[in-house]
Amino acid sequence: MFSVEKIKIWFSIFFRSYLYHQIFWLLALAGYAFFTQDERLFVNYLNLLEKNDIYGNTVLLSFFAASFFTFLDAIFIGWVVRKLPIRIIAFFRHVLYVLLALLIIFLSANQNLTFEELRDYDIYFDRMPELGIRSLRFTLWFYLSCIFSTLIRGILRKIGLSNVLQWLMGTLNKPQVEKRIFMFVDMRSSVTIAEKLQHKKFSYLVQDVFNDLAVVENYGGAIYQYLGDGAIISWSLKKGIRNNNCLKAFFAFQKVIKRNRFWYNKRYGLVPEFKAGLHVGDIMVLQVGRLKRDISYNGDTLNTTARIESMCNEYKQDLLISGILYESLPHIKKFNTKEVGNLKLKGKSRGVQVYKVKLPNK
Repeated sequence: MFSVEKIKIWFSIFFRSYLYHQIFWLLALAGYAFFTQDERLFVNYLNLLEKNDIYGNTVLLSFFAASFFTFLDAIFIGWVVRKLPIRIIAFFRHVLYVLLALLIIFLSANQNLTFEELRDYDIYFDRMPELGIRSLRFTLWFYLSCIFSTLIRGILRKIGLSNVLQWLMGTLNKPQVEKRIFMFVDMRSSVTIAEKLQHKKFSYLVQDVFNDLAVVENYGGAIYQYLGDGAIISWSLKKGIRNNNCLKAFFAFQKVIKRNRFWYNKRYGLVPEFKAGLHVGDIMVLQVGRLKRDISYNGDTLNTTARIESMCNEYKQDLLISGILYESLPHIKKFNTKEVGNLKLKGKSRGVQVYKVKLPNK
């Protein structure tokens, strides 16, 4: 099921993946050429540049590497891979890394081959150069670079680029105060749905839903945590209030689910529905753990957001926001809003002003 939001998600994922791989492989290849002074692997058999232009060939080779690994990422995050055992995927990745290194060595030694000659598979065995110390060194370097790239990608996806930079600079060694917007989003009737689908099929449903939840990134949101069948999305104050991004993100997510309703009905016999609570306030950003470190957000803001989200069922609303956030949004009147009241939330000594928010009537 194609939609504008789905295309935006795919383009956003593709662009970020390509940008990451382009930067990584440009630095990795330039580093290899600098430290080894081995220019044989940087010849340009496509004759697009001068063969002795090591800098131009490094950029060109990084472009091909970035394009290939971006395509590889698209394959490995696809739903088809879910059907393959993890050990098969891992084995395929590692074998592929070694074969790619050998292919680069082959092409660097046979730069004058035409595309027609490359179609003959016997030529790869007949003209493969002897694997000396240089070739083995490059193969090991390329294999370890691929592993290192996968590791860095995992870290960036786990805690985000901004947190990685703060972690490297050591600014998170001590807790920092930051003003952020949080949204708790949760699946309605999840216990009933899990009982109906059983745990395996329900897990696939949650996986598909979280893939659609990626739409929030188009509105500046970052998924902080997945909580069973729900998630916590976070914005910096500036990104969240700009153009009502924090509100638009939830309704965009609902729209993606609605547009995919036929697919959800066909596969699961139902269309999942969601509710959410939004709040803004000061939180503490800190690095936690000694052996398994993580970036954590702590503070009353998160507790209040969770309480607001829990009131959605009682008031039969899809989206509730705090009065503090309501007053912070400059263009809130573009939505249909109504004050629910000053609610006494569970565990809170003072009431919290809460508003319900809906899309404007067409």
